Parts: sequence; C-alpha cells; structure tokens
Amino acid sequence: MASDAFKTPEIPQPLRELMKMSIEQARRAFETFVSTSEKTWKSLENSSQSGRAGLYALNAKIAEITRLNAEANFALAMKLTESRDVNQAMELQSQHVRKQMETFVHQLEEMRDLTAQII
Repeated sequence: MASDAFKTPEIPQPLRELMKMSIEQARRAFETFVSTSEKTWKSLENSSQSGRAGLYALNAKIAEITRLNAEANFALAMKLTESRDVNQAMELQSQHVRKQMETFVHQLEEMRDLTAQII
C-alpha cells in the first residue's frame, strides 16, 4: 500500500493555494513594472524626434511580446496549481513548452521584420 503513494505523488491543497497566492502577487508586481515602463517610454518618446516612429513600433512590439509571454507563463503557473499529481503537472509543462516554442519562432520573425524596416 505504501508503494501506491509513491507512484503518483499528490500535491497537497494547502500547497496549491500558497502557489496561487504567490503567482497572483507576482502578477501584480509584473503589472506594476509594465505600467511604470510604459509611462517611462512615453515620457522619453517626447524628447527625441529622430527615428521616433520606428523605435516606438519596436518598443511597442517588445512590450507586447513581453506581456504575452508573461501572461502565458502566469496561466501555466495557475494551471499547475490545479494539478493533482506530478504526471499531470509534467504534461501541462510539456504542452506549454511546445506552444511557447512555436510562439517564440513567430515573435522572432516579427522582431526581425520590424528591425529590418527600421534599419
């Protein structure tokens, strides 16, 4: 009977709740960081005329990509808190990695194209 407990170790509910709370705190901190970064960028935007449109587009794309990737990671973290066992958590992680690799290739192409336009 004891060997059954080691086959599919469960993640205790109190630990999952603590993980959820930590993730939400990290999300709020990230949102504050993004908001502050956007305000800073907008203030710098008014100080330089040369290349403003291209640099603004590049910065906007970087901010968008950063936000989307962070949201995907926060979503994964929240899904992981619902995992009942390690196998389920590993499957969620594998699915996430596959999707993020596809997304990364697309994001890299977008950045390449935008940078080529600026240059």
